Amino acid sequence: MANLDPEKLKALVPLNTLADGHLVSVMEKTKIVKFGEGKMIFKRDDTDSDVYWLLEGAVDLLDQKFNVTKFAAGDANARQPLDNTQPHKFTAVTTTITTILAVDRDSLLSSAEEDELSPELAVDDDEEVDWMSELLSSPLFEFIPPANIPTLFSKFEEVRFNKMQPVITQGAKGDYFYVIQKGRAKVERTTGGKTAVLAELRAGDNFGQDALVSDVPRNATVTMMTNGTLMRLSEPDFESLLMRPVIETVTLDEVREMVAAGDPKTYILDVRNPKEIVGSKIDGSLNVPLLLIRNNLSKLRENAVYVAACDTGKRSALAAYILNEKGFTAYVMAQADADQDAAVTTDE
Repeated sequence: MANLDPEKLKALVPLNTLADGHLVSVMEKTKIVKFGEGKMIFKRDDTDSDVYWLLEGAVDLLDQKFNVTKFAAGDANARQPLDNTQPHKFTAVTTTITTILAVDRDSLLSSAEEDELSPELAVDDDEEVDWMSELLSSPLFEFIPPANIPTLFSKFEEVRFNKMQPVITQGAKGDYFYVIQKGRAKVERTTGGKTAVLAELRAGDNFGQDALVSDVPRNATVTMMTNGTLMRLSEPDFESLLMRPVIETVTLDEVREMVAAGDPKTYILDVRNPKEIVGSKIDGSLNVPLLLIRNNLSKLRENAVYVAACDTGKRSALAAYILNEKGFTAYVMAQADADQDAAVTTDE
């Protein structure tokens, strides 16, 4: 058994969910390993028998494009395993002298399954992901100050849902942003009495941001297809820690300068519905209704800049958030300028 206080193990996810007896069993197959600076803990695409947590020091996770996600002992994200996927999606390299906790994967899974025999707690045998790493890989985190990231992750709370249980309901007020840690869900929208499935979500996917950014009711229902574990962030924390750094407003004069510069190419996207823009079209703008933004991402130029505009600022904020989340560069036109039928020309 590793020489480690069980109380310290209970601070780690998902060890904090195990009964004391099962925790002792897991500890019997636990190792504490010390690494020097610049040492590799595991390599991307490799499969191994252990799950790893950072106890002391610091680790960089590098993806296939060598983008770096940093973990430091004591940070909120260090409570989660380091890339708990098989095969690994990241390479883990120490940046200081580091202590790692390694737990036998089969022993951990066996104990977790025994602890979750009740229907209320059972989670179907779907892939579980390192949800923090998945979220950190989003282009959104280029906008968030590194010092804010530990605070952001500390605000998430774990919730569990049963198969066929709704997570959010169309027409309801937005209250949380969700990330799926384990399980699958479906997104449905009802229009004119007919319900259509828009998407299926898996571990690592997130949802719920539309109503929080645009401050309008939920535009779809999300229902669990399996039992699952989700992480959720409340509306106030989402707004202050995740949304606010991502949404940047530009004035009409700034838009004119961007258009005149021509490199990169700047486009104004009017995200109102076609009937709404009759008689109030912004000169030179492209009309892409908000509900069609996600379906038309493949038609947008990756190296261009987009300025979203609407009549209230709410839909344009959501459009900019969606575009930035997908790796585009997007801004929101200041509302007073958007209301003035801006005389800006852009070439299509």
